[in-house]
Amino acid sequence: MSGKYLLIMNLNLRCNFEYKQTNYPMLLIKTVSNCGDVSPTTLSPEVSPSNSCDEGEGATNIAGRLRRRRSSVDLNMNIYPGDLLVQEHHKKLIKRNTIADFYAARNGTGSSPEDPSKKGRQPFSLLKLMKARSKESLSQLEEILAKLKPSQFKDNHLAVYKNLHWSDLIASSDKQHQPIQISDTERKRREAVWELFKSECVFLIDHLMVLKHSFLEPLKKVQVEGFLMYAEPQDIFGNLDELCYVSYTFCKDFLSALLKDMSSTEFCRTRVLIKAFQRFSTHSKDGAVYHTYCLNYTNALSYLEKLSVYPEFAEFAKWCELDTRCNRLQLTDLLVAPMQHCTKLPLLLNNIRKYTADETDRQQLSESINKVEMSLKNLEEKMKFVKNFERVQEIQRQISWPQVGELDPRSYIPECLKGTISRQPCEKLLSCPKRQLIYEGQLTLIEPTKSVDVHMFLFHDILLLTKPKKGARKKVTTLEPGAKSPNLGSSSTDKTIYTVYRQPIALDRFTLHDISTVDAAASGLKHAFVLVQISRFQQIIGVYTLQSSCDLNKATWVSNINEAKDKFCATSTSRQSSFKENRNPKTEEKEVNIVRSPRRVKRNSVMRRIHGKSRSMDAVFL
Repeated sequence: MSGKYLLIMNLNLRCNFEYKQTNYPMLLIKTVSNCGDVSPTTLSPEVSPSNSCDEGEGATNIAGRLRRRRSSVDLNMNIYPGDLLVQEHHKKLIKRNTIADFYAARNGTGSSPEDPSKKGRQPFSLLKLMKARSKESLSQLEEILAKLKPSQFKDNHLAVYKNLHWSDLIASSDKQHQPIQISDTERKRREAVWELFKSECVFLIDHLMVLKHSFLEPLKKVQVEGFLMYAEPQDIFGNLDELCYVSYTFCKDFLSALLKDMSSTEFCRTRVLIKAFQRFSTHSKDGAVYHTYCLNYTNALSYLEKLSVYPEFAEFAKWCELDTRCNRLQLTDLLVAPMQHCTKLPLLLNNIRKYTADETDRQQLSESINKVEMSLKNLEEKMKFVKNFERVQEIQRQISWPQVGELDPRSYIPECLKGTISRQPCEKLLSCPKRQLIYEGQLTLIEPTKSVDVHMFLFHDILLLTKPKKGARKKVTTLEPGAKSPNLGSSSTDKTIYTVYRQPIALDRFTLHDISTVDAAASGLKHAFVLVQISRFQQIIGVYTLQSSCDLNKATWVSNINEAKDKFCATSTSRQSSFKENRNPKTEEKEVNIVRSPRRVKRNSVMRRIHGKSRSMDAVFL
């Protein structure tokens, strides 16, 4: 024989043949020098690599006999990760690994490359797959919303009184229908009492129950069906169920007490009103229920803004707002209602007290009003604390503390200490939750050779001079005339990095000098003031001449700095005095009677002459 015969046990293509029951235990293929190129770069997704061995007379018969046989071909082909998710392409991979196709394609029985239906494999797109699934999910959500029946507020008895007048109640209870003859003051008092009940009733039915039955309950029902599982009802609606319970019980108790204490001559005496209001204070935990909701309101708006990106949630919110009970109000309009309602209570009670003649009743109403106002004041302090904490934490993330080598390039640092002092120990100086931001804004620091734009932060205990990073948009502090400080809750929209330009200055370690107009004109300055920093050893270690944009801005800075400085020094002095007052007199007597050695007495006298430690933070402990 002129040709060579090889026993194919392991091809260069790494083909592993799986033999089934057949009459051919071995397969002999005649090889020639002209073999087709089956390198991975020349493989086509449609034309399988079956043309490498097509010489010989019995090629067609062999292809026919081997058409039923399968093999697993391991080739380094360019396959996208998502191709295995597509069923049709998976079939092509299986067909590509058929041995019979090696002969079929070479003999012209394979598919033509010009076939328009098989021009080539399209690249897998995960984005297209996600869009297709999103459209399918959106259509399924629409079907569920079409079948969904919103829940209803079932207390129709209470809803009837929402549109009634107080005179209608007396007319229905008076069988003789005699005209009511009362003074104008009493009539206005009854109007004010009924306004209090009607305001709470409208708030319950038109706001709280709409939020509950038009938004909250449908969201829970949709989530039962497996949709919108990423939305957390607690983060959107807060403690809405508690508010509904408190408002509903107040309306029922108020109405029940009002109907029992009503006649043609009497209408809701003050003791009945005070009793119903005391029950309201007990159920609301002295307003703590409203505090919880109001503190969650800002986070709820941010969470809704994130959820609006999802088409499914946007479609759900649109479907809920089509409810006739919403009265064309959006979800954000309804969420703010509890915050507005809790501020109306002292105004309504004041209106009742205004038209109450009896002095004892007026005193009881004044106590209730003071209790509500105190609750609102505590709420305001809590909200200020939350806004201040969020802003301080944002500043903490934006602050960059330079290394000691950058602050003092002339200092020599040994190699053994460079790793130890590479980072500043004060990097988390602002992370204390008790730290309060008093004021912040842009100023110009005047230096001998240049002027530097700085951003200064005034905290309750330190001043921090920073330099905004170049190329970043600076946060502009807008201050209206008469305003004391900017809105601390508003966070900057840009990502400005503030590099600490000078070391922090304690409020009890500097003096403030206001430059007059005459001195400023002589020095060529405008709207300037100077900070003189003093060390704990009474040494002047820094002078900072700062220039503001206008006289109003300068006056605001000077006023805020002086006020914060006085408050900080007064607080520190009161702490020292309280420490002295709390000392035990018996312990002091024992200390006096103790006989000390002359060496210890001399050392104590020397220590008393040393300057006392600063009332500010001189060291930061990690």
